[in-house]
Amino acid sequence: MHTADRILIRAAAESNVGNARGNNEDNVYFNGDYITPRNITRPFALKTGEYNDVNVFAVLDGMGRNNTGSFASLVAATKLDTVADKIIYDTDVTTDEAVLAYMQETNETIREQRQETGGVRTASTLALLIIEHGNVHVYNVGDSRVYLYRDKQLVKLTRDHVAVEGQRTVALSEEGIRSGRITKFLGMNAREGNLEPYRAKPFKIRAGDKFLVCSDGLSDQLSEDEIAVCLSKRKEPFGHTNELMALAMNNDSDDNVSVIVAEAVEPGFHITQNMIFVSLGCLIMTIGVLLGFVFGWVIGSTQPSGDGLEGYDADYFKMNSTLVEGVSGSDLTSATTDITAVSSVIPTTVPPSSDAASQDIQYTVYGLTLRQSNDITLQRGRSITLSVEINPDNVPQSYVEWTSDNEAVATVDQNGKVTAKKAGKATITASAGNVTVSCLVRVK
Repeated sequence: MHTADRILIRAAAESNVGNARGNNEDNVYFNGDYITPRNITRPFALKTGEYNDVNVFAVLDGMGRNNTGSFASLVAATKLDTVADKIIYDTDVTTDEAVLAYMQETNETIREQRQETGGVRTASTLALLIIEHGNVHVYNVGDSRVYLYRDKQLVKLTRDHVAVEGQRTVALSEEGIRSGRITKFLGMNAREGNLEPYRAKPFKIRAGDKFLVCSDGLSDQLSEDEIAVCLSKRKEPFGHTNELMALAMNNDSDDNVSVIVAEAVEPGFHITQNMIFVSLGCLIMTIGVLLGFVFGWVIGSTQPSGDGLEGYDADYFKMNSTLVEGVSGSDLTSATTDITAVSSVIPTTVPPSSDAASQDIQYTVYGLTLRQSNDITLQRGRSITLSVEINPDNVPQSYVEWTSDNEAVATVDQNGKVTAKKAGKATITASAGNVTVSCLVRVK
């Protein structure tokens, strides 16, 4: 029987501009990652499958005229790192205290930075999910939401801060606060009320729990029944975010859409719907190949001469991936999550190492992919061995060089073995020529 604080957290996040907007005014916080200004016009996606003691996920929906809401949601996302750090490293501060301090500081910063937006008032909602050593904490201001799917039931854990008919409403801007009805948000002043978040009662996590953190771009387009049907399926979190995003976009949403799905599972092997589909596809392909071979043999067909590589175009096989940067979103959160990191894909020629079998070999490296998370937490004295996948795969692992930018906190040898020395942070980098990939190591 696995205890709650040893449960594996798998998570995925996606954010999309939508069908009508020019920029994405939403932001997401995903264990230290968030959407940067250079990515606000493009779809954003992240996923992880690593265990962590503390996980912080948040969705922030920026509001303001002329796309200035992205400024407020970005400020709120970048400051969430302080919440996670306090929860992890400061044992004298409770999760509630860390979140409340973050909200007050962020609220003041957004108010004071009107000059950065040309004097236009901006604001942001916040929906925050923190999973801390098996305990679940949820906070929100505004109408971004957190749901729990447990025992085939969908439960909304947040409370929408929206004025009811007859109640005095808050008018922030023409395009900002939806219909002028949101009553609490990051960026409000004393005249507009007291910035006090809604806080769900903390509870223990269970294996099988699924959490959804989303902006109103999703919850306005899908009913809770539709959301429950999606989360009931046997999919990994990234499969759920894909489906939820597709449903919202197919409903002609003109709003930005952001969604995070986190699932609690016990350590071990888990069969998912995606794995079943892939297995069936491989089986069908194998049967097709065998039938083709038999048919060719029966009719006496022969193989063409040559090595089969005539007309080979090297550029066709080059990797073409986009490195998306982090997301984060929540208010009152503290957590660290793990994200698979993919390196830059600039091709690099790497000279052979001294122990190579042949000194005449030259390898061209297109990319490195870290097999583990790029955000790992270790106890002092513990070790973990990191490894990378190299593109192309004929480049030997001995060509990868490992370095640590803070050896007082964590060291790494040339086999990728990381050893935690003392509390703090260190960045471990694997490089092959000019191609690099990094992993943040937090030592407790």
